[in-house]
Amino acid sequence: MNRRDFLTAAAAAAGMGATGLAQAPAQPPAQGREGGRGGRGGGRGRGGPANVSAEKLARIEIMTLNHNSIIKLPWQEATPERTLDIFDLPKYYVDVYGVRNVEFQSNHVAQNNDAPDLAYVKELRARLDAAGSKANQINIEIGTMAQMGPEGQAAALEGDARAAWLARAKKWVDLAPVLGVTRLMHNQGALTDDSKAGVISLWKELQDYARPKNVMISGETRGSGFPTAGNRGQGPPPPPPSMSNQERLRYVWGILWECTQAAGGYTNLDFGGETRFHNQQELHDAIKGLLPRSAGSMHTRISPTWDVGTAIRYAESIGYKGLYTIEVSQDAAVRVIYNAILANLA
Repeated sequence: MNRRDFLTAAAAAAGMGATGLAQAPAQPPAQGREGGRGGRGGGRGRGGPANVSAEKLARIEIMTLNHNSIIKLPWQEATPERTLDIFDLPKYYVDVYGVRNVEFQSNHVAQNNDAPDLAYVKELRARLDAAGSKANQINIEIGTMAQMGPEGQAAALEGDARAAWLARAKKWVDLAPVLGVTRLMHNQGALTDDSKAGVISLWKELQDYARPKNVMISGETRGSGFPTAGNRGQGPPPPPPSMSNQERLRYVWGILWECTQAAGGYTNLDFGGETRFHNQQELHDAIKGLLPRSAGSMHTRISPTWDVGTAIRYAESIGYKGLYTIEVSQDAAVRVIYNAILANLA
C-alpha cells in the first residue's frame, strides 16, 4: 500500500479503531459529558468527545494546522471552504473532542511576523479562557535558521540575516505570555555538521532570552535524512551523500539532539511519516533518545511502517508524561489518532 492509499484508508477508518491505529475499539461519543456536547460540529469531527476520563483527554493536544484549510482568519478573504472562525476554534475542540490543549501555527496568531497585533492575541486568549482551554505552544515559522547552498553544504544565518531572525524571534518570546504559551518551536532548517555551530549559537541566544520569561525554545525532528536544496532554477540539486541507515538517523534526530544539549534548548519529537522512521525500533530509539530534554509535546501521526499505538505505549513505559499532539492534514483524520492515543493510555 502506498502512502496516499494508506492515509486515505486511515481517514476512512476515523472513529472505528483498528489494531494498527488504536489497539482497541473506539469509545462511543459521550452524551452531555463534562467538557463538551456530544454530536456538535456537524460533519466535522465525526461525533463528540470519547467517553473516557478527563485525565486521558488532558494528554491530547490538537494543532490548528490540522484545520488550516477551513479556518477563517480576520485578514483572509472569505471563501466557502473557510467555515470555522479562529475565535471559535477552542470551543470547537472542546465540544467535538473534549480536548482543551491547543497548539497554534504562527500564521494563525499573527498576520505580520515582525509586528504581531496584541489586541488580536488578547482576544484569542479570551476565547481560550472562555472555553477552559490553554495554548501550550506556537510553531513559529519565521524563517529557517540554516539553509542548504547550491554546492550541497548547509550554512546557518549570519550577519544582518541572523540579527533580523533573532529580533523577530524575540518578539514572539515577548508575545508568548500574552497567549499563555510556554513553548515556542523554531524551524532549524538544514541541520548538518556544517550548520550545527551556527544553529547552536542562534538557538542558545534565543533560549537565554526566553528563559527568564519561562518560555522553552524547542526544535523538532524534520526530514528523512541528509537535507537537500530545492531546485531554484539553477539545475538539479546535488544528490544526497551515500550513507548507512545509522548515519541517516543521525540527520533525522542525532544532530538535533547535539544542538539541543549545547544550546540548552528542548526537543519536540515529530513521528513523521514512513520516510522518517522505517520501523518501530527506529521510532522508539528516537523517543528514548530525545526524552531527557522534551518540551512536553510529541507530534503524533500515522504510518504504514510503524504503529502509533505501540509507540504511545512505549513512551508511557519509559516515563513520558507530556502531550500527544495530533498533526494531520484533514479534519477526519484527527479522529484516527485521537482514538489511538486514548486507547493506548493506561
